[in-house]
Amino acid sequence: MKKQILYILLQFAVLLGFGQAYHVGDLYTAEDGSQGIVFFVHADGSGWAVALHDEENRLPWSPTEVDIPALPNYSSTFPQAPLADTSGYTNTQQIRNFYGPGNHYAAGAVDFEHGWYLPAAGQLAIIYAQLPILQPALIASGGTPLITENTLLFDFYGISYWSSTEMSAQHAGSLSFVNDPVNNLTFANVTGTSHPINKQGQPLLVRAVCSFPPPQNVYDTTLSYLWNTGSTEPHFHDVPLHNTTYTVTVSNAYGCTNTASANVTVIDNNPQTFYDTVCQGSTYYNHGFTLSAQETEEAGEIVRTQTLAAAGCESEITLFLTVEPHDTVYMEQTAIGPFVWNGVTYTEDGIYTQYFNNLNGCDSTVFLTLTLDSDVDPDPIYDPDSLTIGEGDSLIIFLPNAITPTRDDGLNDYFCLPDKYKPLISDFKIEIFNRWGTVVYRATDKNFRWDGRINSKIYFNVVYRYLIFCEDIIGRPYILKGTITIL
Repeated sequence: MKKQILYILLQFAVLLGFGQAYHVGDLYTAEDGSQGIVFFVHADGSGWAVALHDEENRLPWSPTEVDIPALPNYSSTFPQAPLADTSGYTNTQQIRNFYGPGNHYAAGAVDFEHGWYLPAAGQLAIIYAQLPILQPALIASGGTPLITENTLLFDFYGISYWSSTEMSAQHAGSLSFVNDPVNNLTFANVTGTSHPINKQGQPLLVRAVCSFPPPQNVYDTTLSYLWNTGSTEPHFHDVPLHNTTYTVTVSNAYGCTNTASANVTVIDNNPQTFYDTVCQGSTYYNHGFTLSAQETEEAGEIVRTQTLAAAGCESEITLFLTVEPHDTVYMEQTAIGPFVWNGVTYTEDGIYTQYFNNLNGCDSTVFLTLTLDSDVDPDPIYDPDSLTIGEGDSLIIFLPNAITPTRDDGLNDYFCLPDKYKPLISDFKIEIFNRWGTVVYRATDKNFRWDGRINSKIYFNVVYRYLIFCEDIIGRPYILKGTITIL
C-alpha cells in the first residue's frame, strides 16, 4: 500500500517569506517576458494562464485530415466528453511532432519553445467559466479580450477557438464563447461545450495558454526551528503511516517565539478496479475513462489501466469493460388470421422487422417470417368439458406472443397456458431461454404463470424463446416452440 510522501512546511506570515502566489485574473510574466492572465490555479499554487492576444491569423487545425495515433479520439456525439481533456501541452507536443514545424496550422503557430501551447477542450471550458474575471483583466493588462460577440454575421464557426483535443481523423474540438440567438445556436454554457469541426475546414481563432509552476518558498536562515519530530531544519521529509500532527516552534535572536501545528491526513492509495458494460459501437465515458465508438466496434472485453493523482497521491485504476453485442434474431411464426406483434397488426405473409433492447439494453434486430394460415380453425377447442381427442385428432395450442407486465393496467401480465387447453394435456414441461440459450424459467406444472421476471427483475422489450414438451390425454407427445416478447 502506497502512502503519501509528505513534504512538511509550516508557513508563518511574519517569520517566513514566499514566492508569488497567483490568483485567477492576475497577470503572469514568464521568464522570457511573455505574459498572460491566470485562469486556473491548482491546490499547490501551479496553474494556467491565457495569452494576452489571439494569434495573428485564423488557422486550420492541421494540414491534413489524418488521425494522430498518439492522441485519444473523443466522441463527436457526446459533446461533454472532451471536457475531461486538460492535457493541452502534451496534445500540442504530439501534434507538432506529427506534422512538423510551420505556422500554417494552429498547434504549429503557438510559441511552444517558450511554453505556450494550444489549450485542450477542458481548459477552454475553464476559460469560458472565468470570462467575467478574465475579460477586464485582459483589457487592463493591454491585452485583447476574447471574442464573445458574433461580428461575422452568419459565419458562426469562424469565431470559435481551436482546442488541441482530437475528435477523429477528420475533426477536432472547438469552443465558442458566443451565444447566437439569430441562428438559434448556443455553443457556450456554464461548463462549456466542445464541438467537432473539420480540421481543414473554416479556419478558427487560436489563443495560446501556458503553465506556471508553484511558488517557491524562501526561508529565513536567521531563525531557529524546532519540530516535535526533533528536526531543527526549516523543512523536512516524512512518510507518516497514519494521521499525524506536526508542530514547529520558531525563535529569533531576541527570544521571540511562535508555534504552529498542522494535522496531516494520510490517504490510502489502494488500486481500484471497476467493471462496466457498453453497447457495441457506442462511446463509453465513466470512471475517468473515455473510449470512442471505434474502440468498442467489436464485442468482447476491453481492459484499460491509468494512474490518477489526487491530493498529492497516485492511484492506479483498472477498468474491465464488457462490450455487449447487438443481437440479430430470426423467428418463424404461423398464425391464424391477423397477427399482432409488439402492437403492430400484420395481415399478409412476409418477412417483417422490429427493433428491441436486449437484456443488456443494447439494440436488437428481430426478423420475423410470418405465415398466415386461413384454412385452420383459429379456435378448434370450444368446450373443454365435453371435448375428447380421438386417434385422428391433433392437439393444436395457440399461445400469446407478447405480454405486458410493465404496464399498470393489470391486463395481459402473464405468459401462461390458456385454461381451455389444460384438460387436454397430461404430462407437461416448459423451458424459456434467453438469447444465449440459457434457461431463465422452467416449470412442470401446466398451471404455470410467468411475468418475465428473472432474479426478481423484469427486462422489457426483450424476446425469449420457449420449448414446451407435453403429452395429450391419450399419451401422444408434442414439442411446441415459439417466442414471447416482454413489453
